[in-house]
Amino acid sequence: MSDPNRPYGQEYGEQPPPVHPPPAQAPGMPTQAVGQTPEEAHVQPVTSGTEDPRLGLEVGRFWAGALATMVVAALIGLAADFILEEVLNLEVQAQADLFATGSDMMAWVVAGALFALVAAIVLYLLVMSTPRPRSFFGWVVALATVILAMVPFAGQFEIVPAILAAIVWIVIGCAVWSLLTGTLSRTVVRRTTA
Repeated sequence: MSDPNRPYGQEYGEQPPPVHPPPAQAPGMPTQAVGQTPEEAHVQPVTSGTEDPRLGLEVGRFWAGALATMVVAALIGLAADFILEEVLNLEVQAQADLFATGSDMMAWVVAGALFALVAAIVLYLLVMSTPRPRSFFGWVVALATVILAMVPFAGQFEIVPAILAAIVWIVIGCAVWSLLTGTLSRTVVRRTTA
């Protein structure tokens, strides 16, 4: 019995239907293209629309971007302290002087650079260990920035210097996040399995 909608038969080059349908694949199993042997097929995990968890970095370029981010964060601290205190004659709450520089301006420079360095290390570790490093990194930097912006309000404080210090931390946090995620987008690579 022939189908009136399909008048052509096997003699016109039409392939006959398979005798046995291919076995159903379980979710999460590697996929194989039709007509390829397992040796030719590239095995890809089923990730349900998420990013491939097997990511790597062009390490040299990533750390060059991280170093540039540290310089920018340090310069933000320097510019903020200079503009607010020297130009506008406003007092900014000082940061902890970790390296005993004896200067509020240098304390801001060091704080900005260290924040960027720690953020770069965290991003590097997230890329090597988590399936969605950009999402996790955004949350880590946002929460760290909020905490650092609230530190000036702990204990006894003067309101204007504390607000200015919080604003400087927010600017540093935004800069570090945007620069490091931009660096990530240019240096991330997908690892291939042999």
